[in-house]
Amino acid sequence: MSSVPTVCLSCCRVALVSLAQAQHRELTCARCGADARVVPSCSYSESAREQFEELSDVVAEANVTRAEARGSAEAVQHDLWSGSYTRALERLCTRMPGLLPMQIAAGKNAGAQRRILVKLQTILQALASMPRGSAEYAIVPDPTPSRVGEGSRWHRGR
Repeated sequence: MSSVPTVCLSCCRVALVSLAQAQHRELTCARCGADARVVPSCSYSESAREQFEELSDVVAEANVTRAEARGSAEAVQHDLWSGSYTRALERLCTRMPGLLPMQIAAGKNAGAQRRILVKLQTILQALASMPRGSAEYAIVPDPTPSRVGEGSRWHRGR
């Protein structure tokens, strides 16, 4: 069964849902319950779901901003075209240390490295496509601001 990527309009997490679910239901985020939307991308097999979700978690833990996601997605696209998989994963591991176990598991296997990068590119492109309001701030907001008003958009200078 094929799965397609979705992005949550609230928590900005990227996940895979079955194609049948995407065609016949309103989509909601499995993590927060908010509305989600399908991201234009390739479809993935059910066997890709676990690694896709793990990569999505790694990106979220790294607090990647929308602007950073756009730049990283473009860099990954270039790396995929040029075949620079090892160098790309090394660069991404510097920014997202959670990728290190996957990089180690892939080793020098170009096919495994490429599969990781294709999924990462999809996740990063999904985050880059989010509404403009999150351009300068982390994709996954801090759930508990340390001071009153710190979580509001007005506090951020808007």
